[in-house]
Amino acid sequence: MPIIRSQALLITLLLVTLMTLLSHCSTDKPSTDDGDFILNIYTGEKEAGSKSIAFNKLIAQEKRPILLNFWANNCPPCRAEMLGLEAAWKEYGDKVLFVGVDVGPYVGLGSYNGGRDLVEDFGITYVTGNTFNRSVITDWQITNMPSTFLLDQNGKVHDIVVGAVLGSRLSEKIEELIAANSDQ
Repeated sequence: MPIIRSQALLITLLLVTLMTLLSHCSTDKPSTDDGDFILNIYTGEKEAGSKSIAFNKLIAQEKRPILLNFWANNCPPCRAEMLGLEAAWKEYGDKVLFVGVDVGPYVGLGSYNGGRDLVEDFGITYVTGNTFNRSVITDWQITNMPSTFLLDQNGKVHDIVVGAVLGSRLSEKIEELIAANSDQ
């Protein structure tokens, strides 16, 4: 009985600590100036122009706005969202660059091989990959899986969607991003 109580106490302390840390995080939208990372490509090497590329370099060479999606292979909402993102990529890929970043190993919801295998199994063709930079979680203030950042053509955050974005909501967000960038 004492072991169960000490485990419960430890879990409670960990949760309180995590909640305290998260409550002190800034709510400002992240800037890609602070959130650069190397993307090791699973798919979309031709779009990215390389097998491995710094995200800021990708932004600098890109004329389209970017849909940046952080996901994990053992995350059910991420998995549910991926096929919808692929369909949207096929529809809007000439106007918006889609980039998926596998952060599963850093959030306890996957492995590097699992992410690559999932992308292959699902037939994902937009730019996806992983990063060995675990600070991407704090730099981009990722609090839930999946998290999607809609970036203008200069790499500034236009909108953020926390949780899965599916169907007509995904199309609305992409069309808003395209419209906002046509004014620039």
